[in-house]
Amino acid sequence: MQKTAGNNGSTILLSVEPRDIDLFNKLLEGYDNLAMVTSIDPGIGRLALRVAENAKKDLMAILHCLPIPVSIESV
Repeated sequence: MQKTAGNNGSTILLSVEPRDIDLFNKLLEGYDNLAMVTSIDPGIGRLALRVAENAKKDLMAILHCLPIPVSIESV
């Protein structure tokens, strides 16, 4: 994961199918502020997730159990 200056958070880069971006975002919203989703390049489904260090382990477990394919690029 990439460290961000001035906080205790990280950024995870990942990809999903472009058609799954909305579903992915809604699934993570269901976990109430676990991570903030930002589209980097929606045309290819590239996303960035901002996550607090204390929530990183939970987020990674969730990403591996989602009903859509997720390709984690940078942890």
